[in-house]
Amino acid sequence: AAFCAQVSGLNELMSAKAIGLAAGTVFCTTVAVYLLDRVKARDSWLDPADAQSHPRRHAFVLRHTRVLRAACSLLLIAAGWLASQLMSFGWVLPLIAVAGVLVYAGQPRAARPRPKDILLVKNAYVAAGIAGFAALVTVAAATPGTGIAAMQDTATAHAIPLLLASAHLSLRVLADAVLCDLDDEHADRRFKTRTLPVHVGRMRAWNTALAIRLGSAAALAVIPLLPLWPRLGWAFVTVVSSILLRVTAPTRLRDWVDGRLAIEGIVVGGAFLWLRGW
Repeated sequence: AAFCAQVSGLNELMSAKAIGLAAGTVFCTTVAVYLLDRVKARDSWLDPADAQSHPRRHAFVLRHTRVLRAACSLLLIAAGWLASQLMSFGWVLPLIAVAGVLVYAGQPRAARPRPKDILLVKNAYVAAGIAGFAALVTVAAATPGTGIAAMQDTATAHAIPLLLASAHLSLRVLADAVLCDLDDEHADRRFKTRTLPVHVGRMRAWNTALAIRLGSAAALAVIPLLPLWPRLGWAFVTVVSSILLRVTAPTRLRDWVDGRLAIEGIVVGGAFLWLRGW
């Protein structure tokens, strides 16, 4: 969301209160849906693939299902309340996010594949969901307390920067989703979840994800339709983090992949504050 706001230039329209509400909405919603994806709505819906790919985490989930589901519910309620302070229909956002997770992989695979099981659809689904959510919250934070009409006007007035920022974010998330699949290659192969590492092999999937990130960073750096310093800052940290991760190649990738976008956001945001003398 910080990336989308800064690169589109909509952060210039946001008050401190709106930024706080947006951050709270994003945090509560994303943590809630992550928990839901892990703990599911019912014990019988827990995914056996998780037990193989992440046995320690799966064992923890089994021991704490009630607590985790209660935390998920409380976070969704908090997200709905915070989002409703930003936009008139904000309470719907967490429900849409929950529906997205349930469609993605709410239950173990049956005869028909889930979106999670289909090659590239899996990654594109996640990328579109995260980028769309970030863009919506960004527009809402730029026009806090208003309805759909005012948000449409703001989105229309900033359509090109917003679309370019969302497209770049989608590519980043898609590449990161491919990298996260590297940890689950063996479990995905066994349970017939068609990921890029399963389809083309580990090294080709690594190189594909790296090429997407570096290519999108290069495009971001040279597009003149976006604010200069945000696009240069984000392009720079994207290149640095991509190369560092590829060179170090940690055995367990997912935690680093999931965490680095937040680290990049802190670095870029801190640099902006320093440059502005705050």
